[in-house]
Amino acid sequence: MISRNDARRLLQLALEEFAPQWEIWADPSQVTIRDPHHWLSGIATFGVTLRERATGTMKVLGRRSGPEEGATFHRGISGLVLEAYGDGSGDPIWRYLQEIGAAGTTFPPRRPAKSASRTFTASRP
Repeated sequence: MISRNDARRLLQLALEEFAPQWEIWADPSQVTIRDPHHWLSGIATFGVTLRERATGTMKVLGRRSGPEEGATFHRGISGLVLEAYGDGSGDPIWRYLQEIGAAGTTFPPRRPAKSASRTFTASRP
């Protein structure tokens, strides 16, 4: 399972690569079914709030609704998608960012599959 710190680090790297106009506004937290407004997206779903730097537009991931006025709400980001990005596969996270309207429609040029900053090893039982 991926930790909150790893989720933040990997999402930050993905935003820099695929959606540089967006920034993490509120730290990731694990989404659970105990929250009545949850919007899960698979195993170890994380919720996070993103903010567009130029306009201040907010995207709330992992919730169906909330008090954030003017924000759009989207399903959370799966820990498996973040792990795939950490392992060198950018396509799943790019597709997710495109789905929520944060990434462009053209996949950026391929970078080397493994970079020292993206290396990730999940602790598995």
